[in-house]
Amino acid sequence: MPEESEKEILTSMRKTLEDIKAILVLTNQNKLEDAKNQLLKEGTIKKQVYNMCDGSKTTKDIAAMIQKDIGYVNSYLSILRREGLVRTVEKEGKQVHEPIF
Repeated sequence: MPEESEKEILTSMRKTLEDIKAILVLTNQNKLEDAKNQLLKEGTIKKQVYNMCDGSKTTKDIAAMIQKDIGYVNSYLSILRREGLVRTVEKEGKQVHEPIF
């Protein structure tokens, strides 16, 4: 029986972790929503920035959409990352922002 390659092992581990995350999110949905509501107050720039983190927009895209300076938006993205609400990933050669939950 051939051994699994490192890539196959990592892919399997990633799938397992994604399954665990899905279960945790499902079982803690109310707590997660409460935490999100506490961290993201209605009508704030922070919530606007969070809502635009859909995995397709760069910092520049978000800044243009809310008509704010890139540095200003980047400071909110840093806060959102520290609070565990978003992550920055590379897709198609661009750094984009996506929600964690």
